Amino acid sequence: MDNNKSNETIFQSNIQNVKKEWIDYNGHMNVAYYTLAFDNSLDDFLETILEIGPTFVNKEKQGPYSLQANYHYLDELILGDKFFVKIYIIDSDKKKVHIVLEMIEFKTKRQVAVCETLLINVDLNIRKSVNYGPDVIKKIEQYEATCSEIKLPLQIGKSIKIIKK
Repeated sequence: MDNNKSNETIFQSNIQNVKKEWIDYNGHMNVAYYTLAFDNSLDDFLETILEIGPTFVNKEKQGPYSLQANYHYLDELILGDKFFVKIYIIDSDKKKVHIVLEMIEFKTKRQVAVCETLLINVDLNIRKSVNYGPDVIKKIEQYEATCSEIKLPLQIGKSIKIIKK
């Protein structure tokens, strides 16, 4: 995937390794571990970039809940493969954030999976959605602006369907 802006401004997770326990009976990484890898990368992004991860949740008693997630598995990862995750914000409002996560195989730089997710801020005391504060909204909007010129993965916004030939 070619990006129109420098990768320096886009969050990229630490390099991860496909572990033996992540391999399924087909000899490649099980879908549950793609989800785990995406989720761990998202948690790091929320904590370090948007500052709405575990530290924020513990302090403010509110935090992001997943409303929906769509996964696209494009290529397999096998035992010992290394990969990283890039994260983009493509839309937001005062309480929701639309995020895209792209899993990249480290050596070849090939795209192996894409996750598109919608998060909503929830007050943990009342268990209802609430607006983020102005400081958080500003961070979200700034990162979203950074992502505005990125060429997004083609899978974004696609529905699931069987194409008849």
